[in-house]
Amino acid sequence: MSEQIPGNTLGEESADWLSMEDFSAGIDANRIAPSDDLAGRSLVVRGADGALSLTFGESGTVTWSAENFAWAGSGTDPYEAVPVGDGAFWIDFSLGERQVETLTVAVHPDRGWALIVHSRIHDDGADVETRVMQSFHGGRVDGAPGSPETPAPTRDLIGRRTLFRYSPNHLYEHIYLSSRRFVWHNLVGEQRGHAAAELATTYRLDDGLYLFTWREEKIPVGTVFVFDYAGGRSTGKFIGLESDGTVSNTPGGALIIPFGASDYSEHQDPV
Repeated sequence: MSEQIPGNTLGEESADWLSMEDFSAGIDANRIAPSDDLAGRSLVVRGADGALSLTFGESGTVTWSAENFAWAGSGTDPYEAVPVGDGAFWIDFSLGERQVETLTVAVHPDRGWALIVHSRIHDDGADVETRVMQSFHGGRVDGAPGSPETPAPTRDLIGRRTLFRYSPNHLYEHIYLSSRRFVWHNLVGEQRGHAAAELATTYRLDDGLYLFTWREEKIPVGTVFVFDYAGGRSTGKFIGLESDGTVSNTPGGALIIPFGASDYSEHQDPV
């Protein structure tokens, strides 16, 4: 007998395109719990674009300093750190009074690889591709042993189909079309029946471990997720504006369910 998935499985497609707060409630139900394992530690991530220093306090705050990046600055802000993969962390915080900007760092303190993602919500009417724009900065952790490769863009996910079960009431399908586009399709949830092909970016972090982001074109929302295919979990967040203009940096996470793949080997490769 097939598994019955709770939620609005038979309802009509919503006539309206929803805002962030309409679909995000409970979307972290299957997320890995945050950890305080980094409390008391300091890390310096250094790459071709600049250096980011992080000192994690005992009270759930991180003191950070970024040099040479376009978004350089410093501050002390609340952070969240979630263990992902084998010894790595997904770290995220908003930049103080610059609430429309966040930093997300995927890092393995021991193996030494790191990837910084800067996300910013731009004003309506700004000359940008999407309201949420992101920059990506690979680097290494100062003093880490070994010489691992710096995280780099990858085509590994192209052709895959995957289900993401965020909660009993949130089930989404992903189809990875190319190096720049993927489709999300809501099967269970407030967005049931809605789908869109969004601009996306994929980096390989480690074996079976990827950083994946997308930037929505219809509403001011972007994401930063780590996909752990070996562990069957995704960990990340949605950053965007709610319908009243409030900035929201909302945690999300799901169980990963492989759902098939397309093979382009005998045809034209996607971009």
